[in-house]
Amino acid sequence: MSGPDQHQSAETSSYHHGNLREALLQEAILCIRREGVENLSLRALARNIGVSQTAPYRHFTDKNALLAELATQAFNELADSTAALIRPQQSAAANMQLAGEAYLRYALQNPEKYRLMFGSAIVQRDQYPALVQAGNRGFSILLQLIEQGISSGEFIAHSPLLLANACWSNIHGFALLSIDDLFARRPLPASIDIMLQRQIQFTLRSLQQQPQPLPGLN
Repeated sequence: MSGPDQHQSAETSSYHHGNLREALLQEAILCIRREGVENLSLRALARNIGVSQTAPYRHFTDKNALLAELATQAFNELADSTAALIRPQQSAAANMQLAGEAYLRYALQNPEKYRLMFGSAIVQRDQYPALVQAGNRGFSILLQLIEQGISSGEFIAHSPLLLANACWSNIHGFALLSIDDLFARRPLPASIDIMLQRQIQFTLRSLQQQPQPLPGLN
């Protein structure tokens, strides 16, 4: 029969050098997917990955801190995936098209993370500087592209911040309608992939000084 010391030794062996922290974060996403964020607990996570109930508290003070870390990672993943597609030699509109599509695909492929990033599950977000910084990083990519488009004459001369918020509202709304399966409840005019592309194109047309004709759906 194993005692506490043997159990502690197994924990140390299995989850050293930060592995426990990452294991908790990965298991948290699975639990949120199965049972919802409201049913997540550090004790349940510990039980699921086979460590003592006190082990998670070495890395996270409480559930809110764990959720904040998950959202921080997700914001950075999203920013990385959009920033990787931006090319200085391309127009602002071309870069926004690629970055916007990447944004929506991330939301559709990671619905639990996306809801956590923008939902109300995390309280007192301003107490987590890394989370605030990660969220601002993603928005700054959009803002910089709009400033570039205004400067080059591609986009209408208006407040960059106002235009950025309008664009984000359009894209964010599409993302939530998609991941909440609201589009799936009614006949669609095209595949979700085509709709995703068009959503960015329609958003860009509201910014452009000289909007280009859209291709057909076929």
